[in-house]
Amino acid sequence: MRVDGSFLAAYRDLEGRMKALAEADGDVFLPNPEPEGPVDYVFTCMEPSLGRWARSAEEAKSKIDAGFRNFLFSTEISILHFCIRRYLCKSTQRYHITDFSKGAMLVKGAERGRIQRYDRWYPLLQEEINLVAISDAAIFAVGKVVSQNLERLRFQRPFTPIIHYSALAARARSAEIVRLHQEDTFEAFRGSVSIQDVADTAGAVLREAHVLGKMYDEALSGLLKSQLSTSRQQLIFSYKLAFELIRA
Repeated sequence: MRVDGSFLAAYRDLEGRMKALAEADGDVFLPNPEPEGPVDYVFTCMEPSLGRWARSAEEAKSKIDAGFRNFLFSTEISILHFCIRRYLCKSTQRYHITDFSKGAMLVKGAERGRIQRYDRWYPLLQEEINLVAISDAAIFAVGKVVSQNLERLRFQRPFTPIIHYSALAARARSAEIVRLHQEDTFEAFRGSVSIQDVADTAGAVLREAHVLGKMYDEALSGLLKSQLSTSRQQLIFSYKLAFELIRA
């Protein structure tokens, strides 16, 4: 696939300003996988978290220098990638996942000052979406917090709220199926996706993000040791319903 040099130059300039704002906030800038050009779908999440992958700012910076990137290294985010590719994107389409603010922080401290932080980051988020999204791209708000803040800030593009993939929001998975009256359909779907299916997609995502070697092997081995619990299957099914409706 041919990469647009002018697009990448604009994206890297924007990324530099994002890094500067994250550092001004006193946080560690966690880059996203770099898009190769404008995309058909954009997913906006909340903020990167510390703790699971890095216990300190120094460790985080070291891993980032070694190639660690956002939205690659958990079972739940791998499920999101899988669902996007299986149920939403056509073969010629691309997508981009980003956060509202880009400074990594501990989950327990993320809520503190979030509104003011999102206010500071909103112009850069708008610029990012305007750069990476085609004119009629579908925009998704991942979780209620993002949806509420996009509404509060009067985001000009239409967007679709979807449930957050985080295990902290696991109760929303079953609730969404009940809300849509899809309990019987879920029971028929249950077990149709394997952890190997998710891992195969995760491997492709990692390779496209140029994550190779030890980091690649550890990510896939860790994923294959996990299980698709009923809750995770509910997450897959909820995304399937949402994405197939958009694709139709």
